[in-house]
Amino acid sequence: MQFVPPHSYLVVRTTRAPWRRWGLLLLGVLGALTSRAQLGQPQGQFLTDTVEVGKPFWYALSFRHRPDQEVFFPDTTYHFAPFEVLEQDYFLTRTDSSGSLDSTIYKLVIFEVAPLQPFTLPVFLLAENDCTQVLAPVDTVFVRRMAGVAEADSLRREVAVLPLRRQFNYSIFFGVVGVLGTLSFGIYWLFGRSIARQWQVFLLQRRHSDFLRNFNRLNRSTRESGRTSEAEKAVIVWKKYLERLEQKPFATYTTREIVDNIPDEALEKALRDIDGIIYGQGKSKNIEMSLQVLRSVALRAYRQRRREITMIDKTGV
Repeated sequence: MQFVPPHSYLVVRTTRAPWRRWGLLLLGVLGALTSRAQLGQPQGQFLTDTVEVGKPFWYALSFRHRPDQEVFFPDTTYHFAPFEVLEQDYFLTRTDSSGSLDSTIYKLVIFEVAPLQPFTLPVFLLAENDCTQVLAPVDTVFVRRMAGVAEADSLRREVAVLPLRRQFNYSIFFGVVGVLGTLSFGIYWLFGRSIARQWQVFLLQRRHSDFLRNFNRLNRSTRESGRTSEAEKAVIVWKKYLERLEQKPFATYTTREIVDNIPDEALEKALRDIDGIIYGQGKSKNIEMSLQVLRSVALRAYRQRRREITMIDKTGV
């Protein structure tokens, strides 16, 4: 089976022209590495002892090995932290009596400000089923800050917190409005009719309670004082309540018109008895009973109206 090296390794056996642009300096450095190289031990070295933040510099890597051994160097996709790789060049394999020598050189840059930066790179040896990693000895470079670069702590001390103008977040506002609108529409579509009916029942019950409170107060006052004016006020309250309940002008109706709309013998007798007391300025022992008849008619009309609302809610009409 033919082995395909990983994409982050560089096969250094090549016929590419070795001396493209490095000059005598690189020859001297590689010569020094070659003289120090031991069989099976990679050699890595920075080409300068001191580098500056943000300025490129060079790192050379070489490896002497058996001529029949396949060797791979890291390419530009390899993780070079704390450095960043800009480019790479490599050289022809040289073979002599002491073995084969492969060499490559990397153009690096650093943006860290720690003064000492140790670094090493591996060389990968092809084995029968896998690759073996062999690390070069650690080399350390001194990082010099450029002029005008302040300490990070001093920068933090000199930075003042500026107040920011509060801005209205329209995206959140319209999002909330949209959600609330959709939720309200959904609730109304599902429960709107039922809610409306319940509200009608609530208002109907509250008006009936108000009517009973006022009507009972006037009835009690009529019984205690015997004044016909209190009985007349009770009749007016009763007519106005029926007018709102039945949606008919009961306040302007005569006794005959009321009886025509609400056929009830007891109601007719009670109204005539009350009319005789009010307009005849007389007294009757049945005045309290007559007012109770009016109260019973109002209660019956209230229950009928509430039943109609409830039935509409159940049938959905």
